[in-house]
Amino acid sequence: MLIESTESESWKSQPYVWMLILIPFSAVVVGMIMLTLAIQSDTGLVVDDYYKKGKQINMVLARDQAASAMGLSSQINFSDGKVEVQLKANASAITDEQISLGLFHATRAGLDQILLLEPGDNHTYIAEIDALDQGRWHVQLTTETWRLTGSLYVPGGSSLHLSPMPVATGNNL
Repeated sequence: MLIESTESESWKSQPYVWMLILIPFSAVVVGMIMLTLAIQSDTGLVVDDYYKKGKQINMVLARDQAASAMGLSSQINFSDGKVEVQLKANASAITDEQISLGLFHATRAGLDQILLLEPGDNHTYIAEIDALDQGRWHVQLTTETWRLTGSLYVPGGSSLHLSPMPVATGNNL
């Protein structure tokens, strides 16, 4: 004898059915979120004109080589809201070019500062500076023809010596 069940439960009340529906639905939602993020965020990692960027890199390297050929070096002192730069070079290497000092925070671009230095006495240049936050700072002393670079750690760094970066020539693979 067969016993028939008179109770029939609706599929809506079964938890396994909802679990099976929820898995593909969540995949669609997460996929749409990722697609939205990919469209809205511009990481800037892909360079449209890589040839032009390569030429700019070569110009920067030429500025490093020019600083090395001139025998340039500098001593930078930070104190009381001012920065003082003392340039040292071969006899005729220092000209009346506009000199700028770039201070670039290693992780927070909003703190970066670019200062135009005013000439003082005996190859000394001075500018006012905002207080530097803690962390590592990349320092660039530049003109149109040469560049000196270095790093500064704050707190603790109140002076810095800059010299030309060594530039490799030829194919050193």
